[in-house]
Amino acid sequence: MVAPEQPLRVGDVMSRPVFTVSPTDTAQSVARLMKETGVGAVPVEAPGVGTILGIVTDRDILSSVVARGLSSSTAVFEFMTVSAQSCEEGDSILLAAQKMHDLRIRRLVVVDEKRQAAGIVSLADITRASPELGGLVLEGLNRPAVVSAQPEGMSQCHA
Repeated sequence: MVAPEQPLRVGDVMSRPVFTVSPTDTAQSVARLMKETGVGAVPVEAPGVGTILGIVTDRDILSSVVARGLSSSTAVFEFMTVSAQSCEEGDSILLAAQKMHDLRIRRLVVVDEKRQAAGIVSLADITRASPELGGLVLEGLNRPAVVSAQPEGMSQCHA
């Protein structure tokens, strides 16, 4: 009898090593790190503690620093995404894909038992392992955003 195949775990597909930055690092230093290491996102961790405070993506630098005309010396804490979404190395990739789908995000910080960054699992990582689950994540990314409030000064369209 053949043993049932174990489901893939996040630790099997995630990208490592993980590069982290401090909240006081600059946009320029983070952009340089991303270029040198070929990554598009880095977790932000509390110096000396290792606790993950947030995440910075290449898109954050473009839309929150460059597009707004801010200085390249702008500190990470001024434009990072606070409270980065995470998962654990032992989680199934199905669970990670579902979380990414539900939250409409492309990456999760993977944390170890001490809640420190162990890696990053991205849409690309999941798609390589399971095109079907990659499709699930894409479906979540492509669904329309729920608008919770009507912008001031705008009227609703009526049929």
